[in-house]
Amino acid sequence: MMPRRFPNSGRNQHGLTLIELLVALGLGLLVTVIAATALLLGQQGYRSVDATTQIRDRERFATDLLARVIIQAGYQDLGAENVSLRSTAALVPGNDPEPDIYGWNNAVYKQPDDLILSEGTKITSGNRPGSCTVNDTSCKNLSDVLAVRYQGVNSPIDATKPDNTMINCAGQGEAGLTNGNLNDRAISMFHVTRGTDGEPSLSCSYYNFATGLWVGPLPMIEGVESFQVLFGTDGVTPNTAPTAAQDTVADRWLRADELTVAGNLAATRKNWRRVRAVRVGLVMRGPVGSAQQATTATFTPLGPMYASSDATTGSSLTAAADGRLRQQSTFTVHLRNDLSLR
Repeated sequence: MMPRRFPNSGRNQHGLTLIELLVALGLGLLVTVIAATALLLGQQGYRSVDATTQIRDRERFATDLLARVIIQAGYQDLGAENVSLRSTAALVPGNDPEPDIYGWNNAVYKQPDDLILSEGTKITSGNRPGSCTVNDTSCKNLSDVLAVRYQGVNSPIDATKPDNTMINCAGQGEAGLTNGNLNDRAISMFHVTRGTDGEPSLSCSYYNFATGLWVGPLPMIEGVESFQVLFGTDGVTPNTAPTAAQDTVADRWLRADELTVAGNLAATRKNWRRVRAVRVGLVMRGPVGSAQQATTATFTPLGPMYASSDATTGSSLTAAADGRLRQQSTFTVHLRNDLSLR
């Protein structure tokens, strides 16, 4: 049987013309560009979402830590033995211990010489700009310094250890003191420092009574670009000795430097003992490239009501178009303990 023969169809096949090839390459390149663009946009969106999540987590941590420590201001362990109380100290003529809340406006932290902060010269209001060696918002951010004092509490099982109900700014328990000196209460200080990588952080410094040394600065929360504090005062006129009666309700918000009475340390301390609430403003920032767009923006960490044209107040912060995602946060802590000597 003879094998079947199939017609040779090769003569009916044709190759691509040059124009068809160019069109195919163009379409393929277009598809590739669209896919690459979609991928880049997706990555950018993912980075922005991730940066937003990180900033919000840091904001919650900062808010919780600051509120937890600030609300401890003026705490007295009434059940402890041999601990001097403000009510007792007020009966001693000339007794004028350090206030439980104290601060500095637009200041950079420097380790104090001792625990008498109101008489110290290492930290002064307005010293931040001159102490910054870089001219950007990682340092020249007009951030403040806040100091909080309170008595610690000893463990009922082991009097040499804290029961961890009272903590310092590093989250460690503070033990009670029995030396009878009101100036030797636990003290935590919050301030902004600039790391070697150029990133600002909310840092903690505290006094360790076991070693007799200051500890810190300890960077606690990275990305805090601005830390602003206002104090809700009761019957205080800026830079004036208090004369009005107190009613335990904050009636005026003042900066730290407005509580100072020049040449009158006793009046300054009395003003600080009239603080009834603390208002905190934060500006948090993410890494470079975390924002969808690189634009210049102005933030009011204490809220638009307190925005001022006076740059020394720190009530506004203008950030460069550096491609960083930023978020501001404001909250108020009402003090539960009476800070006065009575």
